[in-house]
Amino acid sequence: MPEGEADSRVGQPRAKVLPLPQAAVPDQDYLVWAYQTHVTAIYQYVYSRVGNRPDAEDLTSQVFMKAIQGMRADVSVPELRSWLYKVAQTTLADHWRQYYAEDLTDLGEDVGRAPAARENQEATLRVDALLASLPDTYRRVLELRFLRGYSVRETAHELGLSEVNVKVLQFRALNRAGRERKRN
Repeated sequence: MPEGEADSRVGQPRAKVLPLPQAAVPDQDYLVWAYQTHVTAIYQYVYSRVGNRPDAEDLTSQVFMKAIQGMRADVSVPELRSWLYKVAQTTLADHWRQYYAEDLTDLGEDVGRAPAARENQEATLRVDALLASLPDTYRRVLELRFLRGYSVRETAHELGLSEVNVKVLQFRALNRAGRERKRN
């Protein structure tokens, strides 16, 4: 069947098969072709996720170094492209996992340490006064969400409310706090 014709069994156009050698292990020409054909797209994808050129360049090279190990020459161009994007995704996931990883020994030290005192006493007094001016429900929602760092789900559980209700109360509390702050 000529290239690009619809396959009568499926009704879909057949995928174009690469004109390069069909060996189980790609030769150097195939690897060079795959790199030259896809490096720009993979680089742009990686750059859009990390936002800086040096990291994007390093990660793109890592993608292709990993890809060489498992690259096959007997796949269509869309299959190869899809596979390279999957390698890029896992490389990015590894990068961010390493970037945000904390040294576990530091965590043990933080647990035993007393909470740090608030540094800006003037700001603390303003926040306390603002919270005191709010109704109790609003004040509790803001304290849990912003001073204790609770999630919406944790705040809802603590207060015995639904998550939607917590979001509404938070919105109203912030609006009211803004109005109170303008009055003072």
